[in-house]
Amino acid sequence: MLPQSVRDARLWIGSATLVIACLVAAACGGSSSSTSGSSSEKASPTPTKATQVSSVDACSLVTSSEASAATGATLTNLSSSGGAQIPGACFYGSSGSQSAVIVFAQVYPDSSTADAVAPDQIAAALSGQYGVSNAKAVQGIGDKAFEYTASSSAGGGIAIFVFKANVVLMIIVSPSTDSTKVEGLARTAVGRF
Repeated sequence: MLPQSVRDARLWIGSATLVIACLVAAACGGSSSSTSGSSSEKASPTPTKATQVSSVDACSLVTSSEASAATGATLTNLSSSGGAQIPGACFYGSSGSQSAVIVFAQVYPDSSTADAVAPDQIAAALSGQYGVSNAKAVQGIGDKAFEYTASSSAGGGIAIFVFKANVVLMIIVSPSTDSTKVEGLARTAVGRF
């Protein structure tokens, strides 16, 4: 039987991947409609011009030791040890802990396609299952970044979405209430694109 952290991680990333896949399809369709007045629109800085990223290995963006430091538990890379395998995703967890870190990076053809992905829509889709709420814009990470918290009844945690050039990065740390650690992981990850 898989450890609870692995099952929770698979559930988180499985749900998020499905939502992201739907949003990717919408973004690739050229329609970037969103509701007027959303927190993303008001708080988002204009993306900077950057070179395009050709590929990203999610497991190279955050190390096991960095994931462990963010959660306070010793975590290992479950993706490399025969654990969950989802393209673009990396899972960190342990059998003796409920802690998990999930890194998901999606490279888009260009920055305008990546920018069409709306984190508010992803959070809304995850809200029913995880109680994702409390959206806040985060300055100084990538071109723009947004952070969400999950309710403690869903295991608690923080998810951050970072947009940099043509890449959308999602990092989930569970359980966590320390946004500083999650934001630190995101800054480090973006620096490794």
